[in-house]
Amino acid sequence: METKMLDAHIPLPLAERLDALAFDLALPRDVIVTEAIAAWLDREERRRIVALRTIAAANTIVVVEQDRVIDWADSL
Repeated sequence: METKMLDAHIPLPLAERLDALAFDLALPRDVIVTEAIAAWLDREERRRIVALRTIAAANTIVVVEQDRVIDWADSL
């Protein structure tokens, strides 16, 4: 797989946590960062899909005449 080099400035405490986790897991930092970015992107894409489905559902509201609602309520 081709890769692309990205530079990011992250807060020092976060970098220290990343270094500690990479050491504990014996994994390169880039593996952890790649997995974290992939998980974040997946979550955001799912949120977007849910939001679009919600908007689509809101646009398909069915209007029922008041008389029909009253007739239905009376039939209960």
